[in-house]
Amino acid sequence: MLGDVLTSTIIADQLKITYPNSHIDYLVVKHAVALVKEHPSIDGIVAVNQSDFNTLDGIISLSRKLKNSSYDLLIDVYGKNNSALLSYLTKIPKRIGYKKWFSSVAYTIALKNSPDRSIYKQGISLGSRLLLTQPMVDNVQWKLLPKIYLTTAEKDQGKKWLEKSNLDLDRKITMIAVLGSSMEKTLPFEKMAQLLDYHVEQSGSQILFNYIPSQTGEAYQIFSLCKTKTQKSIFIEAFAPSIREFLSVLSNCDAMVGNEGGAINMAKALAIPTYTIFSPWITKEVWNAGEDGKKHISVHLKDFNPELYRKGSNQDRKKIAVSLYEQFKVDDFKKSLNTFISENLK
Repeated sequence: MLGDVLTSTIIADQLKITYPNSHIDYLVVKHAVALVKEHPSIDGIVAVNQSDFNTLDGIISLSRKLKNSSYDLLIDVYGKNNSALLSYLTKIPKRIGYKKWFSSVAYTIALKNSPDRSIYKQGISLGSRLLLTQPMVDNVQWKLLPKIYLTTAEKDQGKKWLEKSNLDLDRKITMIAVLGSSMEKTLPFEKMAQLLDYHVEQSGSQILFNYIPSQTGEAYQIFSLCKTKTQKSIFIEAFAPSIREFLSVLSNCDAMVGNEGGAINMAKALAIPTYTIFSPWITKEVWNAGEDGKKHISVHLKDFNPELYRKGSNQDRKKIAVSLYEQFKVDDFKKSLNTFISENLK
């Protein structure tokens, strides 16, 4: 997932702080390379296909490539069966990962994934990453945040793209994470449309939709549910075809609003203000890094209906996420959204 790839870059940042002369490579799936391009703490990228992890032959082939590169250290952030097998097969002298049933075989050092809650009252996912550097670092910089690096030319390219798409750069622009990666992570369409109506009414902002090509139909469904006045502020046909182009456009926006996911994490990494709607089955404290009640604000069903969370697990709630979303009322959002608009879009 893109959010995981981006969050894990802070491991490279921490290692570069401690070992400035080290060479650090990052192994990621090819479609995520755009997130780490130009990153000053990453010296090389090992780009792989997802299929390389799906077969034993693929894992063996990749392990030989890593073994031949003579690495001294491997850190397995993914922590699944296939990455653990890859870690083991590389025979890299020092291999660090989380404690799991396979860790005694896969890694030379295994750590319990339990960040200090006195440090991480929010953004626990960041603490989980930095824990993996502790065996190599005496003074962990626990406040590190992920960053995306764009060139000046790329930022200018994004500005030109907005102008070509007929947006007015003298007016505020909000990028909307209109759809999540699945329906279990997507605010129901009618509620998203109502949220957009209210956002445009209060902010007067121009609106861009962020979605992937396979979600075009759903994006247009949400557009059709908005009021006519709101539709006039939505540039529905303005679509950045690649992640890097999307980032160049997003860097010129004033805010991002919508479903929690990779795009929200990208906005934070570009220092763009975010208003995030969490899925009812996701633990907000894991992914709400940087939340300050002003530049970054998030809402969760638990904030308004805590009684729904007294029993059951997140996996139970995932199964009924669509029905839980119906418990959200747009009025629940208005107070915090008004605060966000006042702080960032006025």
